Amino acid sequence: MKAGICCIILSLEPRKFQTMTYKRFSELSRREALAILGDRILNNMNVTHDAISYCAAHGYNYRLSSSLFPLITYDEAKVKLDDLPQYNNILLAMDRIKSLVLSSNVRVSCHPSEFNVLASDNKKAVDKTIEELDFYAWFMTQIGCAKDYSSPINIHVNNTNGDWKDIASRFAETSMRLSNDVLSRLVIENDDKEKCWSVKKLIEHINPYGFPITFDYLHHKCHSDSIAEKNAFDMCAATWGKFKPLFHYSESEPNQKNPRKHADFVSIMPDTYGRDIDLDFEFKMKEKSFELIKNP
Repeated sequence: MKAGICCIILSLEPRKFQTMTYKRFSELSRREALAILGDRILNNMNVTHDAISYCAAHGYNYRLSSSLFPLITYDEAKVKLDDLPQYNNILLAMDRIKSLVLSSNVRVSCHPSEFNVLASDNKKAVDKTIEELDFYAWFMTQIGCAKDYSSPINIHVNNTNGDWKDIASRFAETSMRLSNDVLSRLVIENDDKEKCWSVKKLIEHINPYGFPITFDYLHHKCHSDSIAEKNAFDMCAATWGKFKPLFHYSESEPNQKNPRKHADFVSIMPDTYGRDIDLDFEFKMKEKSFELIKNP
């Protein structure tokens, strides 16, 4: 089992990812706004390079931040990557990341935000989701990620309005509008809330369309749908075929009423039931979350 770090590497601070709100962007002249936005995206490329470099040096996998390109897919901003004065430098930074990805053993993945809803019955929401997923898949291809489940793009169904079968059908139908860069990587994760998409429901309604299922330990603990953890784990692992599954592990924050709140640190290694998988560790303290299990 190889562990993965999600998005932020605390050891790199004070270097960190930068964003820009549309409000701030719209307050500036177009020229100044594009210059600032370009600087921030170029910074994000460089931080991504350093994060993957850190993971390569320490034996981790890496999940890309979902906020690397602020405003690029935001309709009202009307900004494309090649509008930025730093465009060529951004492409060069992507080439640096690609060289690193291809020369290292870091498995790179992506987990776009919950605002991406392929199964929505709102056309605008679906169009926005497709634009967002297509863009991030293009970026993953640009930086050397394989166009298969070894570099998964992980999302949730994010819709429970209606019959499970109908939602799944709409999800699958809408997914046909995605680029091959997305479809060849797209995997679906179980939810942590009752009346949402459990492993059981994903296996029954989503996997038949060919999508592998990502097992999230804490989500299943919160919403097992009467399926034992080992059974749910095995069911999800089987959907990945010849590809090594990439699952998610976190624990509940101690002494909190909400069991879905993630803990700062790992307290116990999860049971992988004899299977060779990779695990993204979703803890607030990122790479420092491993301190307790490394030094018990």
